[in-house]
Amino acid sequence: MAYMWYQGHTFESKLFTFNILDRVGGGDAFASGLIYAMMNGYKPMEMINFAVASSVLKHTIHGDANITDDAKSIRALMNMDYDIKR
Repeated sequence: MAYMWYQGHTFESKLFTFNILDRVGGGDAFASGLIYAMMNGYKPMEMINFAVASSVLKHTIHGDANITDDAKSIRALMNMDYDIKR
């Protein structure tokens, strides 16, 4: 879960519950997800949820890099419309 202050309003992301495989890189994935969402004109709630979903997905991948560059998969996780199997 994350909070974002944007244009005078506070936004609260969805709460994701998951098992962490590797903590390294989760903050970077969050930041890059937020930047991606802002650059692509997402609405504020979509921005924060996309950023958190990016971080959640990274926490399920071993290593220092988020090898997922598929925005469609991240959006599916963001909307909690998923069946991820690792």
